[in-house]
Amino acid sequence: MNILLTAFINTSSELLIKSFGDNYDKLILENNKKQCFSQFKDKIEAKSYDYVFSFGQKPVISDKVYIEQYAKNDKGTYETTIDITKFANAFMSSALTVKLSKNAGTSYCNYLYAQGLEYLILSNLTTKMIFIHVPFSKNITDFNNFSQKIKDAIGNYARGYYD
Repeated sequence: MNILLTAFINTSSELLIKSFGDNYDKLILENNKKQCFSQFKDKIEAKSYDYVFSFGQKPVISDKVYIEQYAKNDKGTYETTIDITKFANAFMSSALTVKLSKNAGTSYCNYLYAQGLEYLILSNLTTKMIFIHVPFSKNITDFNNFSQKIKDAIGNYARGYYD
């Protein structure tokens, strides 16, 4: 199973994916819309992935994750190809508080997600992508515990425990 984790540089999402083991490829993205998508595209073109789990940080949330169902750009709305119920169940089974969201934001997170989903569709790739928002580090009570729960959820989902 080939899995790519993405996160934006200098964010809690970067700290999170750095805590994952070597079984995952990781891509730290620049905080620049066009550059981050270019980094994403280069990585996808270099290797075939089963899943892309993208992470970003969301202000004003504490100790929970937002699972983004959709992304939007000027061409339309794109929906994740991951079964959202099974994915959310993997997170809830790891004792995480989950909010299903239909608004990936208006900046870098939404841009990467929309461009990424569009690229995967137009390229006829079978790679499944989803975007997960996590809190700022200061809004996570126990970062090590929180990140372990996310690692468990991602691992269990990828291994098919929720199929």
